[in-house]
Amino acid sequence: MVRRLNSFTLACILCLFLSCSKDKKTPLPDPAVTPPPETPPGQGPGDQNKGIYSDSLFFVQQTDITIKPVNAKAGTYSSIPDGLKLEEATGEIDINKSETGLKYKVTFTPSGGGETQTSYVIISGINYQDKIYNLSKGDSVAVPIYNANSKLALPGANKSSVFDKDGDCKKAGIVVNNNDGRINLAQSVRNQSIDTGATEEVKLRYSINDNSNKAPNGLNVKIYFYRTAKEIPQYLTDLLEERKTSILTEASAPSAIQSSSLITASLSTNAKKATRARPPCIIVVSR
Repeated sequence: MVRRLNSFTLACILCLFLSCSKDKKTPLPDPAVTPPPETPPGQGPGDQNKGIYSDSLFFVQQTDITIKPVNAKAGTYSSIPDGLKLEEATGEIDINKSETGLKYKVTFTPSGGGETQTSYVIISGINYQDKIYNLSKGDSVAVPIYNANSKLALPGANKSSVFDKDGDCKKAGIVVNNNDGRINLAQSVRNQSIDTGATEEVKLRYSINDNSNKAPNGLNVKIYFYRTAKEIPQYLTDLLEERKTSILTEASAPSAIQSSSLITASLSTNAKKATRARPPCIIVVSR
């Protein structure tokens, strides 16, 4: 009798356990409840934290190359400093026709208002610092800045990269090291045979062994030289001051994207004519 009761009790416990297990299963969705609609691509809340373009660094190529915004939206695009070949209506950038070696801030303003979006874009290449070089203090060499970042090493320097390929700088008396792009300012000034003036503005053509695959690249250069800083004309000192805030470097933009509430000042800047970034303002004084 006891054995029969034990068997009956075990069977009851087993049935109760199976019943509880079924109750723990996820309930089926209620067909009367309508699921929320899917958010179209590019319109989700997280999309404001994405860049306008798929990347922030682009290289010139042997053939023409253009990039477009990740999401096509109605509005206008603008950029600073001057030099980016940007289609204002579509945001398309022509890489090969843009000034290289510079960092740009691209701003998108949607039609009819709404969140303004900004991104930073670098067109790979070299630039030179806008400054006064004092020969008496040993400041006699202009060093190329790669990809708007003075801390980056120049790819292929003294190996496979080539500078002043056509010799136009050499013809103008501007001494450029063919292996690393450094400009010997002291010798360049001596080559002019005068103590006050400026060199001819010429194209420094080069190719760098990086992701551009040695595609032709270049920038215009011109060297101003005076005996002392007091002789520097006002328009050049004004240009230097303007370049300090308009030329973007590795220190510019701690975050790649900014919301409209943080860029009120930049919008007023974009409303003005973008600062001309080339040629770099290289001023040499003897003492």
